[in-house]
Amino acid sequence: MRGAHIEEEQLALHYLGALDPGQSDLIHRHLQMCACCQAHADEIVETVAALALLGEPDEAVTSDEDVDPSTRPGGR
Repeated sequence: MRGAHIEEEQLALHYLGALDPGQSDLIHRHLQMCACCQAHADEIVETVAALALLGEPDEAVTSDEDVDPSTRPGGR
């Protein structure tokens, strides 16, 4: 934490489960008392959830060659 608020990187790591339990506990307690950090946390949760919906990087389409032409708009 920097100053009175939690840095965005720390919030992201918290929601990704990448912090040790002590750090996560501090963040969790802070979020219960700080509306500003809670608002940032809500944004980060939405971003993490959206990224999870995209799937694993090796499943992602990497070029136009990987796209079935029939699935493109207009079927081209």
